[in-house]
Amino acid sequence: MQLAINHLSKAYGTKTALDDFSYTFSPGVTAILGPNGAGKTTLMNLITDCVKRQSGEILYNGTDVLTLGKAFRKVLGFMPQSQGMYEQMTAYNFLCYMAEIKGLKKKDALPQIRELLAVVNLEGAAHRKVGGFSGGMRQRVMLAQAMLGQPEVLLLDEPTAGLDPEERVRLRGYIEDLAKDKIVLITTHITSDVETIADEILLMEHGNLHFAANRDEFVSGCGAADLEDAYLRRLHAL
Repeated sequence: MQLAINHLSKAYGTKTALDDFSYTFSPGVTAILGPNGAGKTTLMNLITDCVKRQSGEILYNGTDVLTLGKAFRKVLGFMPQSQGMYEQMTAYNFLCYMAEIKGLKKKDALPQIRELLAVVNLEGAAHRKVGGFSGGMRQRVMLAQAMLGQPEVLLLDEPTAGLDPEERVRLRGYIEDLAKDKIVLITTHITSDVETIADEILLMEHGNLHFAANRDEFVSGCGAADLEDAYLRRLHAL
């Protein structure tokens, strides 16, 4: 199982958001670190075809995702940074709706929805309207919908934003278990969220991939004490 990105670029007017990005993702957790504006979200949106690429290719197991079309979307789970939902829906109904969009059969979807509501600690709020949810609760609903259908490729764009420390720890453990047989990409600038679960770490800035290594090499290769120290050292050296 591989997701190969080859020479991918995207610009908005005169601003280059992603510049000749190439990397091959394999099963496990890959953390994509970088400050705001580094190109992390643009990369996610290109993989999902939410925005159109200008050049390059995205291959899943050797076939371009645009050729795969619906077949790729069936194995893809995506948690975007923005929290677009139907405000009058309950959390439970929203997940049922998303399961239907993903083509899940009701008998398969309902047990998953119950499990995911427990995972994101929303069992008690399952039948409340999402329009009355806090930002952190909405974030948890979006995470749950991304994991519907047991996707092979899971894209999480700043997944822990708005979560309290206990929920973040709980979520990290779940993602770590999930990633044993999935390609999981997590964009973040909060290094503690990925320090113990990331297999590979990428550093992006100004639309460019500047450094990629396994977690131990990323830290020890620059003489850092921990991942946060390594991230800051490598970022400031650019």
